Amino acid sequence: MGEKSPLLYGQKPAEPDVNVAAEFWGLTWMALQVSLSTFARIALISVDSAFLGHLGTASLAAASLASTWTNVPLAGVWSGATALVTLCGQAWGAQNGELTGIWLQIGLVVVSLLSVPVVLWYWSIGSLLELSTADAEVVRLGVRFARILSLSVWPSLVYACVRLYFQSMGIMSPVTVVGSLSIGVACAANYVLIFGAFGWGGLGFDGSPMATVIAAWFQPIALISYCIWYRQMHLQAWGGWDRKAFTRDRLRVFVNIAGPVAANSMVSNLANSALTLVAARLGSDVIAANAVISGLWSLLWALFWGFGSATQIRVANYLGAGRPKAARVLGFLGLVCTLATVATLAVFTFLLRETLFRLYSNDDALLQLCMLVQPIFITGYMIESVEILVASVLAGMGEVSVTAWVSSLSVWCIELPIAYFGGVTLGFGFSALWYGVCTMEALKLSIFAYVLSRTDWAEMADRAVKTMEAASDSDTGVEQESLQYAMAEGANTPGSLAPVVRSPAQGLMTPSDRRRQWDQLEDGSLLRSPFFGRSPRPDTSSHA
Repeated sequence: MGEKSPLLYGQKPAEPDVNVAAEFWGLTWMALQVSLSTFARIALISVDSAFLGHLGTASLAAASLASTWTNVPLAGVWSGATALVTLCGQAWGAQNGELTGIWLQIGLVVVSLLSVPVVLWYWSIGSLLELSTADAEVVRLGVRFARILSLSVWPSLVYACVRLYFQSMGIMSPVTVVGSLSIGVACAANYVLIFGAFGWGGLGFDGSPMATVIAAWFQPIALISYCIWYRQMHLQAWGGWDRKAFTRDRLRVFVNIAGPVAANSMVSNLANSALTLVAARLGSDVIAANAVISGLWSLLWALFWGFGSATQIRVANYLGAGRPKAARVLGFLGLVCTLATVATLAVFTFLLRETLFRLYSNDDALLQLCMLVQPIFITGYMIESVEILVASVLAGMGEVSVTAWVSSLSVWCIELPIAYFGGVTLGFGFSALWYGVCTMEALKLSIFAYVLSRTDWAEMADRAVKTMEAASDSDTGVEQESLQYAMAEGANTPGSLAPVVRSPAQGLMTPSDRRRQWDQLEDGSLLRSPFFGRSPRPDTSSHA
């Protein structure tokens, strides 16, 4: 009776056909939501650049250079605050409203404490600006810009925590409305404070950072006033302030999640700072022109990132459901949609020519610099769109180690060396910066495409199914959770934080994903390896 083999061997049921039309509309609707939230966030940042560019090249260069250095610590703290997506989401999913509120309390206290050194950093960047450029006027204006902008640090971080708290409960509409209204507030404040109104002459340059401060305070005040004071939406997940809630174990959990995210963000922003430093070596005109091109690049990126994010979510969802054929169809469909979107945007960008850049400045010398790199800019933009889509598919498969290593190394080993040696050493100037971008994106696309071409989709589906919990959330629930997280990531950046546009180095770590990963870590089936992805733990039972 020692027979252990089954009498009947089960066969996997045939995978159902994919309704391409339905998937297209579903993918498009999801992409539209992510793109709109991301575009609203980046548009808020671009408002300042547009107004400052019309004040003069020195003003735009000073603000751009100052923001580059102030972004590093602010981005780290803000990214760390996104730990609330996981912690509040898990608590809310477990129907523990009181714990959801406790995590918000911890997040608010942590970011409030960390905002103090960030503000001090804002006040002490003068020496860094002097090392970056020899233009005394740019340094003087940059110091003023950073010090006024420091008043926006704390409200921006508070807003990040509060909105992530509500988004973890599925409350999205008030957050979206506040984000949209803040764009109008920023535009009106910039115009009135810079140029004046009703006989008042305005503050000139100082008006722009003050407008950002006003928008930064408007966001948390508006959200808290509506959701907490008026609608009292917080009562379902709030037990009141309690100092006993701040236990050592909870703080350790918060730091374990927030720390790696914050460190990765700071490294990415350091790369962006290094590129701006290269531009600074070429003069204030190049700093300003690079700010204009980068701002436009970010706005266009927001419009096609929706398909990248939506494709990643849908591919991961189908792989987890054991449907490799559907996942492959979705990957191809995302590629077609991305190419169509990017081609349309590229044609409009080329036809508008100087008109598009005049949104940022009317300075002829600055416009000439921008037009010099326009063909390179469009080429790099089109390459990056496809690269991000392919990277998103890989991330949806869980192949985060490939995207993490390639994205990080290509910036430091390809983009920056080409920009410095080509632009500064060899004297090719501003064009070399964007040739470096094109080269980097082409290399990344080649590597990602090669990895994807050698991927066994059925094997990826089997692996995804094995990592799913037996009693996991429904496909629809997980997909909706991922969409909410993507929208939160796209719309949550503080108004004073310039975007760093890179391909996704990791998958969307939603609460469900984080819970599965931590369960596997606790039962010993998975090794923690942030940069090498998720590695199965070697079997050691035979050595017992």
